[in-house]
Amino acid sequence: MLGFFNPKAKEWTNGQANVWNEVETNQIKLQGHPIIWMHAASYGEFEQGLPIIEAIKNHYPQYKIWVTFFSPSGYLHRKNDPNVDAVTYLPFDSAKNASDFLDKVNPKLILFIKYEFWFNYLNEAKTRKIPSILASAIFRPDQVFFKWYGGFYKNMLSLFSSILVQDHEIYDLVAPFLKRTRLFTSGDTRFDRVLQTATTSIPIEWMKLLSNHRNIIAGSTWKEDDVILFKTTAHFNQFNWIIVPHHVDEKSIDACKRMYPAAITLTQFLTNNQQQNRPIVLIIDCIGLLRNLYQYAFISYVGGGFGKDGVHNVLEPAAFGKPVIWGSNDSKYKEAIGLRNHNGGYSIKNEAEFVMHVNELIQTTSHYDQICKNARDYINNHAGATKKTMKEIMIQLDKS
Repeated sequence: MLGFFNPKAKEWTNGQANVWNEVETNQIKLQGHPIIWMHAASYGEFEQGLPIIEAIKNHYPQYKIWVTFFSPSGYLHRKNDPNVDAVTYLPFDSAKNASDFLDKVNPKLILFIKYEFWFNYLNEAKTRKIPSILASAIFRPDQVFFKWYGGFYKNMLSLFSSILVQDHEIYDLVAPFLKRTRLFTSGDTRFDRVLQTATTSIPIEWMKLLSNHRNIIAGSTWKEDDVILFKTTAHFNQFNWIIVPHHVDEKSIDACKRMYPAAITLTQFLTNNQQQNRPIVLIIDCIGLLRNLYQYAFISYVGGGFGKDGVHNVLEPAAFGKPVIWGSNDSKYKEAIGLRNHNGGYSIKNEAEFVMHVNELIQTTSHYDQICKNARDYINNHAGATKKTMKEIMIQLDKS
C-alpha cells in the first residue's frame, strides 16, 4: 500500500522484489573476479565513495566494484555508472539475506560510507573474517550510540575492522568504546571529490547565450528556498539568476515555474537558441548540470537549509572558489559550519540577510576576492581523505 501512494516507496518496493534476480545476474557477470563491495545509503554517499572507487581501480585494476544502495535516488541515478561493475539494491537486513548475499558476492573487502550500519551484514562479515571499513564516518553526540540504552549500537560498531572518521572531535566521541576496532581520523572524501570536479570541469556551451551579466546560481532548491530567492531577485535584477531545483520531474518544474513567473526553462531557452542582451531567470529542468554550472557563478546559493532535512552540498561551489550562501538549518552539517567559520560562505535566516550579504559581495572587490579565496582554501586544506582511506584498504586486503 505504501508503494501505491508514494512513488519513491514504490520504486524501492519494486527494487526489493527484484533484488535477488539482479544479484544473481551480476554474480554471473563478475564470476571469477575478486570483488570489493561498497554500500552507500543514497546518491550523496555514493559521491563520497567515488574517489575511493577510482583509487581502488587505479591501484587494484583486477578488482571489480559492486555497489549497493538503500535509496532509490542513488540506485536509479547510478545503476549504469561507468565507474562501477555492478549496482543493486541491498536486500533486507536479515541473517539469511546477509548470508545469501555474501555467498553470491563473495567480497574480499566491504566498504560502508559515512553512516550505514546493518547488523546482520556486519556480523556475517565478521564471522567470515571479511574485512569491513566504515569510511568518512560521522557521529554526533545526540545519536543513539551515545545514549544509556545504546549498548547494542555501540557493539555493532565494533564489528567493523576499521573506522575512519572525519575529524578529531568525532574520534574522541567514539574512541572510548572501540577498543578492538582500528580507528583513524581521515577527513571527508567529499573534499577530494569536489576538488576533482572543479579541476576537471568542462565548458557549458549554452552559457555563452546568456547576457554578459554576472550569475547567481542557486542549486538544489526547494519551495522554501524559492520563496526567499524570488523575493531577492527583485533586489538584484542586474544578475542572471539560474535556479536548479532539487527535483526536476514535470510536477516539480511546474511548481518551480509558478514561483518565478517571468522565468523560462532551459528546454525553452535552448529551443529559442537566441543570444540574450538582458539578464533572465533560468530554471534548469534536467539533471547532471549543477556541479559544472557552479564554475559560472559570481555568487552561489545552496538549497535545503530552510527545510527539515537541512542544507545540501556547499562544497561543490566552494571548490570553484565561489562565495556560498545557504539557509540556517545547518547544525548537523560540519562542512557548512566549517565553511562559514572559515569565512567562505554565509548561512542566512531570511531575505534581508540574503540581500545584505549579496550587497557586501558586490560593493567591494577586495572583500569579494577574499571570500572566494577563503572558500577555495577551505576545500584545499581539507583534501586528502581518499589517500588515507586507500592506505587502510591496502592494509586490510593484505591481511585477508
